[in-house]
Amino acid sequence: PLKSLRNIGEAKTGNITQTKQAISEITQAVCDMSLDKTGALIVIERGTKLGDIMKTGNFVNANVESFLIRNIFFNKAPLHDGAVILKDFRIYSAGCFLPLSLNESIDENMGTRHRAGLGITEISDAIVIIVSEETGKISIARDGVLKQNYSYKSLQKELASLLLPNESAKNSKSNKPAKKNKKEETPNE
Repeated sequence: PLKSLRNIGEAKTGNITQTKQAISEITQAVCDMSLDKTGALIVIERGTKLGDIMKTGNFVNANVESFLIRNIFFNKAPLHDGAVILKDFRIYSAGCFLPLSLNESIDENMGTRHRAGLGITEISDAIVIIVSEETGKISIARDGVLKQNYSYKSLQKELASLLLPNESAKNSKSNKPAKKNKKEETPNE
């Protein structure tokens, strides 16, 4: 019994290390794709299970690696038009179809990728990172809200605050309550 308790603590430490590594790899891939204006849609599963959505794509089950993410979204690659879904900080599925947001107040200039990113966050607690193919802008969709204009530093900081328990507690003390606008601008850092 005591050995099991020790393993629980080890798993949490391992998960934090794995989460930090995944954040670093995702941030690097997203910023590289932003520079090249390579469109991308990365979904991070949280509490709400996305098994039915994962089944719409191709099973991958690979470590989160920057080069692999970039290769999946490389223009004309077989899986580049769908979403990548991360489960337990592994690339679980690629080429997935997401439900589009039906919210009529979304900016008309938002394309299908952004509508899909918002759509999945309206029905789950997932976090979605979006790279615009047209502008290279990096956005995060969460709880049906889209925040745009992330830089490397601001993206890494935001992902850490959303995915690492200690970072979330630190940032919640210093941040004002979030607005519930459907589109928010985030300053670059």
